[in-house]
Amino acid sequence: MAGNNEREHNSDIDDSCNAFTGKKYSQVKRLCKDHPEYVLQKISIYKDTTLHMAAHSKQKNLVLDLLKILHADCNGRLNKKNGDGNRILHEVAASDAMKDAAEELLKRNAVLLTKPNKLGEKPIFWAARYGQSQMFEFLADNMELEKPSPEEIKDYLQRNDGTTVLHVSIAAECFDLALLIVKRYPYLVEQRDQFSMTALQHLACNPTAFRKGEIPMRRGFMELLNK
Repeated sequence: MAGNNEREHNSDIDDSCNAFTGKKYSQVKRLCKDHPEYVLQKISIYKDTTLHMAAHSKQKNLVLDLLKILHADCNGRLNKKNGDGNRILHEVAASDAMKDAAEELLKRNAVLLTKPNKLGEKPIFWAARYGQSQMFEFLADNMELEKPSPEEIKDYLQRNDGTTVLHVSIAAECFDLALLIVKRYPYLVEQRDQFSMTALQHLACNPTAFRKGEIPMRRGFMELLNK
């Protein structure tokens, strides 16, 4: 009997993973409704839970539905990591469209806001890396990083190798977000990464950042960094 139950369980896990591959999200919801424990079950070779997969697929409604299925007693388990050390909020932070899901996650488990992955990246770092300005502002507002001193909060805005949210926003050529970051955290302009380079130096070394027709905006951005 135990063997049959295990085979049925493994079959359901395979079905969940395949459902994501086939974008059959209603099937994922049905499986989790029948078996609430599957919401936080690791279902991929990368140790992603069902919630990780839903967030990675940018399925906001599915994430919210799965959270409704999850009992409040399990909110502490939302801290589960995948193989890269990413929590569910990391995956959610990669898209502005997932803001409602981020808000619900933080209501259930606020510590997710400052939990790093294996590289030392907090969820706000992922918002910067993927150029998600609305998500970045939402997470920044919740972190209230303007209140402490720059020295106290720098670890929240950079990863283990010294790369900051400003460095990655410039690398991704998300200059609107980079401007927002400079205005909000001006001390990051002087921060150096593992190559001892500032964000301005990275910008100056990027020829694609000065395409014809966009030069005035980039030049203005560099002037702001130089202030």
